[in-house]
Amino acid sequence: MSDHDASPLMRQYREIKRGYPQAILFFRVGDFYEMFYQDAQEASRLLSIALTSRDKNSPEPVPLCGVPYHAATGYIAKLLKAGRTVALCEQVEDPKLAKGLVRREVVRLYTPGTLVETEFLSPVESNFLAAVSVGTTAKHQPVIGLAMLEVSTGEFVVTEFQGDQASSQVLDELAGLEPREILFSPLPDRENQSWLDQIRNARLCERSAASFDQQRAARLLQDQFHVHSLDAFGCQGLTAGIGAAGAVLDYFRETQPTAPLDHIRRPRVRRTTDAMHLDSVTIRNLELLKPMGALEEGPGAKPATLLSVLDRTVTAMGSRLLRQWLVRPLIHCDAIRARLDAVGELKDCMQARVALRSALRDVQDISRLSGRIVLGVAGPREILALKQSLATFPEIAAQLQSLSSPLLVEARSSWDDGRDLYELIEQAIQADAPLSVREGGVIREGYHAEVDELRKAAKEGKHWIAALEAKERERTGIESLKVRYNQVFGYYIEITKANLARVPADFIRKQTLVNAERFMTPELKGLEERVTGAEVKLLALEQDLFAQLRIRLAEQANRLQEMAGKLSLIDVLAGLAETAALNQYTKPVIDESGAIDLRGGRHPVVERLSEDMAFVPNDTQLNLESHRLLILTGPNMAGKSTYLRQVALIVLLAQIGSFVPAAEARIGIVDRIFTRVGASDNLASGHSTFMVEMVETATILHSATVRSLILLDEIGRGTSTYDGLSIAWAVAEYIHDRRHLGARTLFATHYHEMTQLEQQREGIRNYRVDVREVDGDVVFLRKIVAGGADRSYGIHVARLAGLPESVIGRARDVLAQLEQPEATTIQQTKPAQHTTPPLPQPHAIVEEVRQIDLFSMTPLDALNRLAELQRKVSPTAKQPGS
Repeated sequence: MSDHDASPLMRQYREIKRGYPQAILFFRVGDFYEMFYQDAQEASRLLSIALTSRDKNSPEPVPLCGVPYHAATGYIAKLLKAGRTVALCEQVEDPKLAKGLVRREVVRLYTPGTLVETEFLSPVESNFLAAVSVGTTAKHQPVIGLAMLEVSTGEFVVTEFQGDQASSQVLDELAGLEPREILFSPLPDRENQSWLDQIRNARLCERSAASFDQQRAARLLQDQFHVHSLDAFGCQGLTAGIGAAGAVLDYFRETQPTAPLDHIRRPRVRRTTDAMHLDSVTIRNLELLKPMGALEEGPGAKPATLLSVLDRTVTAMGSRLLRQWLVRPLIHCDAIRARLDAVGELKDCMQARVALRSALRDVQDISRLSGRIVLGVAGPREILALKQSLATFPEIAAQLQSLSSPLLVEARSSWDDGRDLYELIEQAIQADAPLSVREGGVIREGYHAEVDELRKAAKEGKHWIAALEAKERERTGIESLKVRYNQVFGYYIEITKANLARVPADFIRKQTLVNAERFMTPELKGLEERVTGAEVKLLALEQDLFAQLRIRLAEQANRLQEMAGKLSLIDVLAGLAETAALNQYTKPVIDESGAIDLRGGRHPVVERLSEDMAFVPNDTQLNLESHRLLILTGPNMAGKSTYLRQVALIVLLAQIGSFVPAAEARIGIVDRIFTRVGASDNLASGHSTFMVEMVETATILHSATVRSLILLDEIGRGTSTYDGLSIAWAVAEYIHDRRHLGARTLFATHYHEMTQLEQQREGIRNYRVDVREVDGDVVFLRKIVAGGADRSYGIHVARLAGLPESVIGRARDVLAQLEQPEATTIQQTKPAQHTTPPLPQPHAIVEEVRQIDLFSMTPLDALNRLAELQRKVSPTAKQPGS
């Protein structure tokens, strides 16, 4: 059907739809949002609602489906979850006043990264919209700008990465922030954006290159924040970062054309030197936010993550802040110590801590509330939630008064009790106000004289209506006579068919029903005009006054956001203090030394999961000298991986400013934590387990510094034994060597041959997980002791895993034969009718050659070593100089 053939309504629909081809258009028609054509077909399928058609008698009926306007939020949520976007098209003029077709406009584009509705958002997770801008520096180095806007709170962050590692650093940043939507501008060189293929769980939105233009972006930002230069924000030298920030702002304006942008805070520039950079592999391997394996068991159980153990915040704002701390630990001693001092004081001052946490429980999500107030979408109940929060401010300030740690003193020194805002809401809004201002009954009595008068008129009018009903019953003798109301006819008198003979002559018939008829009288008409006129005026006045109140509160959004930040900080610090008190954590010593010295360290998550059995604590001694690289051996299932992770988690906890699960802890600042723990195939990229292992190991070797902490677990196990041992050996030497890294490293391995490194390299130490054999069974003691393991106990582990006894018995026989030096084949079992293929034994000389470090030997040393090997093979061989 052409536009010329369509009705005016459908021509209007098509014109609006052209501007939003990728979105499902919710087109307001009366009390419904209607969808047409392909939108209707897709929405009916995704929403499980009936698909019908418009103009059914037409040769080409238009597919149609619709949802009630008051229930639209739930349907929009379903479409967003299905990965779609929704354009909300409203009637922007009163149908009663419209001349011809009602004017309609798209007032909102719902996308995953631009949501402000509480129904769509997780209270404890941020909802970032991100933009990524790719370019090159003046020296032709890659540069990637990243901007992130949390639309619901107005938080705005800009950062930039340069050099060959820029793309991996952006991926790591995105892994920690978990944005819901990412804007990007494709480049002709696909290599520069291959990282896009690795993005998961976010909507990728391609934008034009003009959206990322730096000069255009700078003008947008200057206009938005009313400044002549962006240098005041610390943006000097940023190019791609400014382009990304402009793209975010441009997209927000486009998706919410009617929304004010006043709640967006000035961009905060985040430098790579501000905090520890955790890569996505480490965030995953340490299970900071999400578990790697199975999720929680049973309804209501929490996943086994560091966040779940640590999070004792009582506000949504505090929980979101704690998540940010976990993925961005601090790297400056003074800032860490300030947090630790505050946590320590709150831990020791139980009375203040309990009082603070009790008051904070009544604090609502002020950060998001203020955003919704500025955007003009906050309802009466949300304004009351703000009032409830403001009521707690004096008590929180009083408790802070008794505390002396600098971070808490700073929070108290610029405290804003918001008393004026509390009183404004108290005077204006009814304590039992409804959810929506459209329901009326929002404005408190005494706040506005005209509201009081109209409310009195409406209330008295209802009494007049009730009195009229009683009078007409008496006059007609019809006991079932009722005065009723609906939006179509207004007030009317309803009389059943059985009583129609008694209807007076002055009753005017309005409508005939199956069992009754409806009438009007001049007196009722007069009352209706007085009553409904007052009600309509009252509702309109209340809506107007509420909008004015919201504007007054919006003008104070900066104050509210400032206090939201303080309350979030107090909540996190008090929550960490509570965790420290309940879980018996201790205050770590933080310094610039290279030491990581832990006494009685525990894994913060595992110890909570195994409360029915005592967790075995362990010591750790790492430094940049004598204990630079610790080689940890021991059987599988003995606890090596748990030990590695617990050391990393203790360091991370200390550097976010938390107390740690240890009897004593001294932490020399770590600039980065790297983990190569566990392995799995990456089917999406076509990489095998071994390739994933090697890629992650290569990243560590290229990115770590002497100040890093490296955890390596079973390097080389994804390939043959000799190849794996060779790679593991070479990696250990590279990390240990100060000319390359010299970083503090825990290296767990099942290659017992690597324990020889302790004698060959200063700074390498052997440790093992202690085991005991009792009556042929192995008992894992979970204790880390000095020395290397001489056995893997693999058969014992296999037995614990439940392999059949016949398999276990045969494995023991094969092992016994392999352990005989002269064995070259395995004897077959009886009565088997086949032979086992020969299993060659590694020759001692071959193994010795493999382990020679040729690159650290002089030519003379090499000749002498070769002669020594020759003598071992042939004792009568001629020696040098003979």
